[in-house]
Amino acid sequence: MASAAKNKNAVEIFSYIARDQKSSVVKGEIKAIEERIVLDQLKKMGLDPISITVKKVSVFEKLDVNVFDSVPPDAIYNFSRQLSVMLKAGVPLIDALESMLSKTINPLLNKTIKKIIEDISAGATLSNSLEKHPKVFDTMYINIIRAGESSGVLETVLFKLADFISYDLQLTNGIKQAIRYPMIVIGITVTVGFYAVAFILPRFSVLFSQTGIELPLPTRILLGIDTFLQNYSFYLMVGVAILAGLFFHFKRTKKGAIAWDRFKISAPVFGKIFKNMAISRFCHVLETLNRTGVPILESLTISSRSTGNSYVQHKLANTKSDVGLGHKIAKSLDKYGSDIFEAQQIKMIQVGEEAASLDDMLVEIALMVDNETQTRVRTLTSTLEPIITVIMGAMILVLALSIFLPIWDMYESLANN
Repeated sequence: MASAAKNKNAVEIFSYIARDQKSSVVKGEIKAIEERIVLDQLKKMGLDPISITVKKVSVFEKLDVNVFDSVPPDAIYNFSRQLSVMLKAGVPLIDALESMLSKTINPLLNKTIKKIIEDISAGATLSNSLEKHPKVFDTMYINIIRAGESSGVLETVLFKLADFISYDLQLTNGIKQAIRYPMIVIGITVTVGFYAVAFILPRFSVLFSQTGIELPLPTRILLGIDTFLQNYSFYLMVGVAILAGLFFHFKRTKKGAIAWDRFKISAPVFGKIFKNMAISRFCHVLETLNRTGVPILESLTISSRSTGNSYVQHKLANTKSDVGLGHKIAKSLDKYGSDIFEAQQIKMIQVGEEAASLDDMLVEIALMVDNETQTRVRTLTSTLEPIITVIMGAMILVLALSIFLPIWDMYESLANN
């Protein structure tokens, strides 16, 4: 008989030939993580195996997910919340997953749930099955599920994951709402300005040059921009494309990702929001894992990866190494993460460690930064709109002056003559 699957956690398709109770030859396929499970299933089916082989699956069969498919965060939120509720009510995992097939409206998630059911039926764990779908479930999600499985509190961590996703959705939507109006206004203004400089102003410039009047400064500046774009637009686009390519290439490197994410949390206006989001994720995840009994070093590893920021993750990796040497979390954060965590937050963690109430302190820190972040987003929304309106008005005024001032000068010149 064929050897077992290459990877202990990988689900393979086994082709079998067996005899039934009437000595008739039966052929079929079974999904399982190892040959032993196939033998058990054949025995339950009343079949006597003749041969079992691992079916070779082509690359095209494996890549059956459309690259354009995606699962929005709200679909993952609903998946996590519903699965948590059903598991808490005592519904078996496979039954809970099967009941969700008719409820989800996302095609990729629906297809993924079907594959998860097949994998679990073949003997795989939920986390191992989720790991095969990185386009749907990220590393943080899978690691927390794995920790919940090992601690026997899967329904609890699913509920927490739903809360994380819900908070991120609210905050992300708030930021999008804050910048949506300014971006629309900027886009319209730039489009109108480009059209005026490229098409309207040059027509007037011919008329102005025939009159011989001296053009005002705004008109000369805009005509200079138009001349520059006409002569160097190709080189400008090539230069921008090259710089963009170099930037994205650098950002994909480890060093580049750390540098870019460091800039993000220190940038004006949005920097504090990004930093608070990273701190909130870290505290929420660490509290959940620590409360469920996951070892502290493993909890720190998973929590640091959940921040969504390479620079913060790099700093927390140093913190984890220091904790591994026997130091307290607060002392290690003060040593390696003082540019991320505020002194008050580190002090709260220290008090929590000394009073054996670290989980409660982590929840308090998360709530504090969540409230501060929401306040900042609301303030940003109310502040950006009037600023952008003033900028748009100034740009339109410059465009109007560049066109109408020469016309006024030309009218005065004709009137004097």
